[in-house]
Amino acid sequence: MKDRYYRAREEATLALVHVEEGMWAKETLSYLSDRGDKALSTEIVYGTLQNLLLIDHILSFYLKYPLSKLTPHIRNILRGAIYQLHFLDKVPQKIVVYDSVRLAGRYGHKGVQGLVSGVLNNFLREKRWVLPQETAKRLSLEYSHPQWLVERWLETLGKEETEALLKWNNSRSTLCVRVNTLVNSPKDYAKILEKANIPFTIDTDINQAFYLEKTGSVTELPGFASGSIQPQSKASMLVAYLLEPKPNESILDLCAAPGTKTSHIAEFMKNTGTITAVDISEKRLESTQVNLERLKVTNVSFVAKDARYFQINSQDKILVDAPCSGLGILKNRPDARYQKTTESLEDLPKLQLEILNNAATLLRPGGILVYSTCTLEKRENSKVIEQFLLKHNEFYEEEIKGITGLTREKRGYQSYPHKTHTDGFYYCRLRKRAKS
Repeated sequence: MKDRYYRAREEATLALVHVEEGMWAKETLSYLSDRGDKALSTEIVYGTLQNLLLIDHILSFYLKYPLSKLTPHIRNILRGAIYQLHFLDKVPQKIVVYDSVRLAGRYGHKGVQGLVSGVLNNFLREKRWVLPQETAKRLSLEYSHPQWLVERWLETLGKEETEALLKWNNSRSTLCVRVNTLVNSPKDYAKILEKANIPFTIDTDINQAFYLEKTGSVTELPGFASGSIQPQSKASMLVAYLLEPKPNESILDLCAAPGTKTSHIAEFMKNTGTITAVDISEKRLESTQVNLERLKVTNVSFVAKDARYFQINSQDKILVDAPCSGLGILKNRPDARYQKTTESLEDLPKLQLEILNNAATLLRPGGILVYSTCTLEKRENSKVIEQFLLKHNEFYEEEIKGITGLTREKRGYQSYPHKTHTDGFYYCRLRKRAKS
């Protein structure tokens, strides 16, 4: 059993090294072997990434030279160890130190073993580290978000709202799955979970949204293989509800991959009518097709094409779930927060508007166009819609009713994660005026 935990710490270290090299955490964790405790490995990886800036700040008080001078393996052995010692209550501290020193010997040498032992034991003996007083710097380190992003949120949201958002992003995740009504009913799936002794709650607004405590891989949950469930946040589910797909309609899903919303639209349509799923990435569409087959979706055709230039006959409804900065979903993707830069956000509004402009030409008069993103950036949200409506007076915005917790923006509605307790999404429902 002890070796199993040692292997878990080793695999977590290797995963963190891979993330540092450019892989996504979710991808690295999919390669975990059965030699170690997968739950512990996952906890260390996600916990370390969620608190990475704070952990590096702490380590700077116990090292005589910058952390960057260490090899990637030793650097991430120390990071994982500090996460366990500082944030996890039930992990034996002596074992964490012992296993970390063992790992240092495997991926370094005796001198490095002494360094790892000294740093960790000094950390346990005395608290040398302190946080800076300046607000943006303190919040950036305390909650491990890039300082430019914290400053951006302080300017738009204020200190109280920003800190609440940062706390939410670092809080423990609850798995949300959508019951696929093409295969099962929420009532019947609830019985399956009860029989399997898996605790769950059902959302008060969406009865097919089930919240489960994370107890391992979602692929191991009852009904996953047969298509009864699809991992999806409530905020993401709301997109299809706003589109209101109906049986036998023709619907265009631009920027469709990975197909989670596409499959939800198919549920509303009861596998009738037609859904055209467009995405610029042929590879992502291939994986989308595999997942939709698992979910028993049969009314979708796939087209690998740039959404700005795709052409098709007039559609009843169109979804533009646009490429965006993803700043509303950092809770479940902690590694993503370190990949973002102000420069990476610059060109997104132009791209989003170009996709919307093309979508406008593909919708029939009287049809519905839903624009959504998973970001909190007004430049990518309400301001894009403002520009779109200035050019397209044949469209008007429709009010969103019956959904609790959304914040009304100048145009459209925003789900702020710390208020809605789900992902940060933006929604705007537009209708094309019928010909008089």
